[in-house]
Amino acid sequence: MVDIQTASPVVAAMSVVFGAVIGVIQFRNLVKTRQAQFFLDLYNRFCEKDILTMYIEVLLLWKWEDFDDFLEKYGPEKNLDEFMKWVVVTTHLENMGLIAYEKMVDIHFVSNLIGSGIQDLWEKYEPILIEWRKRSNLPKIMPMTEYLYEQIKTIRPRGS
Repeated sequence: MVDIQTASPVVAAMSVVFGAVIGVIQFRNLVKTRQAQFFLDLYNRFCEKDILTMYIEVLLLWKWEDFDDFLEKYGPEKNLDEFMKWVVVTTHLENMGLIAYEKMVDIHFVSNLIGSGIQDLWEKYEPILIEWRKRSNLPKIMPMTEYLYEQIKTIRPRGS
């Protein structure tokens, strides 16, 4: 028969192990919660009226024939105010892409929250960005938004 003196150290050791496991689980949950909160803070900033208005304008209202027409209507040399709308929108998308790239938030969470918006914007502007990359000899204009688009495209293909 096991006496109390023999069982006591075993129970104490199991309690320590159990406590450590619970602590690790709680810490992991805390990290996930903070990551989601961080992303949602950025998302909420993006959803402020002024920025969301710029996003809607850039996504739905801007029209052009080709890259030169785009620059004529929305480029920094011809229309700095319009170009700044582009900069504000794309900076937010780059930040969201960077957070996803650094695995600071689960990509499925991002996809569920903003996936279709990222897909719509990237698909509309991809020809402009490719030409911009060529002409400016900057092969990585908006790399984090492109990364985000590619990740979301694998999670939620169009038509599904």
